[in-house]
Amino acid sequence: PQGVPCAGGHHCCPQGSHCSADGKSCVVSPGTGAATGGARVSLEQGARKSLTPSPLSAAPRAVPCPDGQSECPDDATCCMTASGAWGCCPMPQASCCADKVHCCPHATVCDLAHGRCLSPAGHDVPLGTTFPAWKRRPSVPVVLRQVLCPDGRSACPDGSTCCQLPSGQYGCCALQN
Repeated sequence: PQGVPCAGGHHCCPQGSHCSADGKSCVVSPGTGAATGGARVSLEQGARKSLTPSPLSAAPRAVPCPDGQSECPDDATCCMTASGAWGCCPMPQASCCADKVHCCPHATVCDLAHGRCLSPAGHDVPLGTTFPAWKRRPSVPVVLRQVLCPDGRSACPDGSTCCQLPSGQYGCCALQN
């Protein structure tokens, strides 16, 4: 299973979630199928609690970076790193800090001197840390082939066989031919 590293690199959250601003819990993104929107999972020291996504959950979405070749997990922000490559801040619409290593939640300002993110409301949080973006993979169209059953109405996935049921209807058997 893939995870999303949290600030500091000591914890990570399961795919379909992101780290909270304080890095102490995972926030499940709405609409991922992993849980209901806004759910939080607390992180224990040195370990993470896992969430099992529904097998019917949608494919994970990604945020494309400006170079067109890199991407970050959904609900992350692309930030340029000190090496010149793109990195990911584990927060949506984050502010990338001038040191090209850290980032802050949306609507906060980097205070590198004090290692904090300053919010207008006075709720300061620790700086987030970026992690490497990955290279985008071109989307490959999925071609689903089917075998038409003798009744002309039913079909089975390629690699399976149409089997006539006692009712006269057709079902699909996992055996080929």
